[in-house]
Amino acid sequence: MAVALLILFASAAAPVLPRGEVVGNREVIELEYPGAGGRMFRAVLSMPSGDGPVPIVVTIHGGNEEKSYGYLRTMAAPTGNPTVALLNEQPWAVLAITYRAGFFGLEEEDVVAGIRFAKALPRVDPARVGVLGGSHGGHLALRAAQLMGTEIRAVAVGSPWMTDPFVYMLGDPGVPPLSLLPPSVRESIVRNGRQLYQGLVRRTGSEEAARAVMREHSIEAQAEKILVPTLFLTSLADEQVPHLLVQPLIERLLALDREVWVYTATSCPHGFYWGREVSAAQAGPKTALQRAEEEEARREILRFFTQMFSAPAGQGAGTRFPRLANL
Repeated sequence: MAVALLILFASAAAPVLPRGEVVGNREVIELEYPGAGGRMFRAVLSMPSGDGPVPIVVTIHGGNEEKSYGYLRTMAAPTGNPTVALLNEQPWAVLAITYRAGFFGLEEEDVVAGIRFAKALPRVDPARVGVLGGSHGGHLALRAAQLMGTEIRAVAVGSPWMTDPFVYMLGDPGVPPLSLLPPSVRESIVRNGRQLYQGLVRRTGSEEAARAVMREHSIEAQAEKILVPTLFLTSLADEQVPHLLVQPLIERLLALDREVWVYTATSCPHGFYWGREVSAAQAGPKTALQRAEEEEARREILRFFTQMFSAPAGQGAGTRFPRLANL
């Protein structure tokens, strides 16, 4: 009985991992973790060999739906997308998490719960937790940074979606930054933003309530809550999350004297930061320039987390100013 109680106590302190599949020198394990309200979510963990403690990178997928174990493996395992494969070459753990569909809701708490689950895993150093997300996953990574403060070490985001909901949902297409976008891109964003806004009004019951929710969840309006070093990966050719819509947040963080890194590609479509061979954002093969920019983005992610994990807690590597000369 005493042994059983000891096991239960240990399980409450840290998850007991099941045996996983050995892939190269890594162990890949399918897990579940409790999100908001105790709802269970899938996760996939890739652990390096050795005793630890090791840093961990939590990856957050894009889109707006829960993902299967198969998809999450591409976000965690050595055989995943090229960026994830590079992370697996480091002596770091990688955990891919998912979340319920939605925006400005419980999906944010699901992600925070997933990151805290990562911090509690055996052989993981809870003081060296990085978060990497793209698109909607980038939005959620930044929201996690705002909600968790220095519980995480650093956050890297690729083309983070809707950093300012007032511009995205209600922005004047005749005024910057929307007016600076190509007409087809601007029209698509305005149309989608207006639809989202009407849905939010229906969900909250009034325009006043909808705008209050938008203020509460605006990443740009609450930029001061992002305390940890942040890497932004954007592209001038991204039509879904144009660089110009992310740039005001970057400038706001720099004005707050936060540590900011920026890599801005010139020709890559949305999602380039993962380096997948097939992209829903582009028909046809990649160009040589796009492949070179994807590779440079991966190197930037590696440089960023390497320096963040090697620096003392509370210290980064000094502000790395944005590459904006090509704008």
